[in-house]
This record gives sequence, C-alpha cells and structure tokens, in this order.
Amino acid sequence: MKYKVIKEYTDAPKDPIQVSEGEQLQFIEESDPNGDWANWVFCKGVGKEGWVPKQILTIEGRDVLVRKDYFAKEHTLSVGDELVEEYELNGWIWCEKVGALGEWGWAPLNHLSKG
Repeated sequence: MKYKVIKEYTDAPKDPIQVSEGEQLQFIEESDPNGDWANWVFCKGVGKEGWVPKQILTIEGRDVLVRKDYFAKEHTLSVGDELVEEYELNGWIWCEKVGALGEWGWAPLNHLSKG
C-alpha cells in the first residue's frame, strides 16, 4: 500500500530503542488504551528506553520479556513524501520512503493519506 504524507512529522527520537527476542526489560508505563497510541509499553533496558509494541512482549508485573526483534526507528516526514507500507501496527506503518532506497522506518498513520 502506498501513502502520501499530509502532515509534517519531526518527532523521531535520536536514539530509538532496539530490542531482541529473549531480552529482559523493565515495565515503566503503558499508553492510554483509549488514546491514539493504544498497545504501546514504555520499557527500560540496559542503556536503552522507549516505546515497544505490547503485542511482542510478555509482561509479568514489572518484568518484560521480548518475544520478537523490534527497532523503533521513525521517519522524519515532509508533506508530499511518498511511502510504501510493509505492515501496520498500533497506528503506525513500517515503510520505505520512495526515492530513498533502503530507508526503512515507522510513520504515524495520522500524518498520512492512502494513495
């Protein structure tokens, strides 16, 4: 599926969290289940912290086990950029920028239009 950017996005973190299957993290907080960004969990690990999709985690109290590799790299977006989606998750798409071969990252759906 192709998308076009309709609203600039410049909030991409400088050091996005990257986690690996089997890694242990600490639960800090969960996003508002009724908000725009449901199913995200803020976690801390050794030298890292950030939002991770709840679907890839096993949470027991404050202990978190990662069940699938994840990289939180987000695109910086300008109006008119074109993106090609690989998959959608929790209000975001994992996508490649058209014309930027190999530049993969997350983009928020509320900044995009299909087509």
